[in-house]
Amino acid sequence: MYGLKHQKEKRSMDHFAGLDVSVKETSVCIVDDTGRILREVKVASEPDALLPVLTTFGYHFKRIGLEAGPARAQQS
Repeated sequence: MYGLKHQKEKRSMDHFAGLDVSVKETSVCIVDDTGRILREVKVASEPDALLPVLTTFGYHFKRIGLEAGPARAQQS
């Protein structure tokens, strides 16, 4: 199970990322193609902070989704 074939299959797995972007912080959630959460992190909304999160572990992203916009005002 831990041979070369297993490593090749693991590397070819698709990944998906969701980014919830705000002015100061971006929440990032990365899941595999089974829906298992691999990583959740908040980073500054700057390219220098986001790139390592998305590139460090060799993910093979099939899709990356963004949610951005003003925060909803709470109603009384």
